[in-house]
Amino acid sequence: MSSVAILTHSFLDAYNGRIDKIYGGGLERYLYELCLLIRKLGAEPEVYQLAFREPFETRLKTTELAGMKVHGLFCGQIEKVAELFEEMSRKAAAPIIYASCIWHPIRYVPGALGICHGINWDRTDLVTSAKTQVADNVQRALNELWRIVSVDSHFLTYCRSVCHYFDPLKVELIPNSVDTSCFYPGERKEQGRTGLKVLFPRRISHERGILPMMVAADALLERFPDLQMQFVGETIEDADICRAFLFWLSCHPHRARITHEVKSFDEMRLVYADADIAVIPTVYSEGTSLSCLEAMSSGLPVVATNVGGLNDLILDGYNGRLVPPSAERITAALIELIEDREMRKALGIRARETARCFDKNIWAGRWERVLKEYLRKEEAIS
Repeated sequence: MSSVAILTHSFLDAYNGRIDKIYGGGLERYLYELCLLIRKLGAEPEVYQLAFREPFETRLKTTELAGMKVHGLFCGQIEKVAELFEEMSRKAAAPIIYASCIWHPIRYVPGALGICHGINWDRTDLVTSAKTQVADNVQRALNELWRIVSVDSHFLTYCRSVCHYFDPLKVELIPNSVDTSCFYPGERKEQGRTGLKVLFPRRISHERGILPMMVAADALLERFPDLQMQFVGETIEDADICRAFLFWLSCHPHRARITHEVKSFDEMRLVYADADIAVIPTVYSEGTSLSCLEAMSSGLPVVATNVGGLNDLILDGYNGRLVPPSAERITAALIELIEDREMRKALGIRARETARCFDKNIWAGRWERVLKEYLRKEEAIS
């Protein structure tokens, strides 16, 4: 059986030294599904990732990918990411998929396949010189890679407007997906509790909008005495932002109405089923968010920010609310939804209809075509 090497900064939870489990983020879920698809095509995926505590070699044990090898290369400095990706490529058997960090100055194996999971450098506070360097790095990726799969239209537009290339197929748009047969609307459980439940289904990080979400939660919990706030997402133990969130949580005057949990992929369906509103308050670095798609497929009204690929998913006022990434605007949109049951119902129905266009089977069909073409090319070369 031929192998396919997937190079990424994250897959198993090497942030917290928990390499016995897959880290609970969108990138990791995406790569899990991609590995399943590679196996379906008769090849064996093998993951190379960064390790932030110590290097490791292991095999998955209890998932559908049981037996798959995962290699962790120690990364002590962020400046070493490009060098480590190059080391991964030397260790890996071709063909290679560069599955993250397209914006780093990586020297690629010519003709390999790349993936961009969203624009990471869309921070308004990022200095111009850094953004210029990113443009050079993306141009190198376009020059050296066979093709780059983009999960949203924003990276595609970025490449067309900033970079120089001739092949219109160089960047291929394959939006993220959702299993609409798994995530589906159920009876909202408002009648089982005294107030509504607002869900933040994201890892606890700056880019995912935890700070504006905390500010919004302060205002909402004060205004609505029966409201519940649920945070469901991974933390990184030694990250300052996670420490700040946990301190806020422990000291909050409405602590009894706030929960924080980490759930497995399989448990998330029930989390959405028990919520009334979902919030995707990304500040920067977003593709076509898996969390947003799962919430929409579950029939939840969503308040999202107009960042990255969220603009590909939400039409403001039709299938959700789309607002700038400010705590004030997020709070105002949530208040509107909390106070308007009919709006929640209408947005949730249209959100489910939209999610069907991003069904997992559509994604798999598009990726299968790209993978078959890529593997045929690599086989012909070898």
